[in-house]
Amino acid sequence: MLRAFIAITPPTALQQTMAEVRQAFQRLSLSWLWVTSDHIHLTLKFLGNVPDESVTRLLQAMEQAAQGQTAFPVRARALGCFPHPARPRVLWVGLDDPSQALGRLNERLMAALTSLGFPPEDRPFHPHLTLARAQNRVPSGQLFPMLQMYQSRDFGEFLVTQVHLVQSQLQRSGSLHTILRSVTLQS
Repeated sequence: MLRAFIAITPPTALQQTMAEVRQAFQRLSLSWLWVTSDHIHLTLKFLGNVPDESVTRLLQAMEQAAQGQTAFPVRARALGCFPHPARPRVLWVGLDDPSQALGRLNERLMAALTSLGFPPEDRPFHPHLTLARAQNRVPSGQLFPMLQMYQSRDFGEFLVTQVHLVQSQLQRSGSLHTILRSVTLQS
């Protein structure tokens, strides 16, 4: 069995730019568990524990979803929280997808995975890059000014060229992510 998810990763330079938010937040001494810059990604589908032999079928589903899809740009901008800034559990950077290509790719991926027995998501697709998770209750009075400061921040645009099947191995120091397979979009 392997613990896996399907994701899109922004370029290293953009991951590092978004990780700079951490420095500003650390001055507040808020209790966040930060994602390392090399682990910042857009999760399209968390698969959980899957048998090793299902990797081939998962790759086929990814290829089916990506069929005919050309590479497309998305823009990382603004900071937000799930479920709500008054009760933050996850701190994220949003992704703008003016062409709606990301949404279409996600829909096709969900359809292909449903045929493999993975249940569809029960929440609407909200493309984002997770930066941190709250370890304890975060006082919203400290958080609101930071969210406002980064509300109009543009972290940059990147071209989505690949979708990855990623293994996540839980370790004491955090999770280790390894890209098992990738599907490349048409150029």
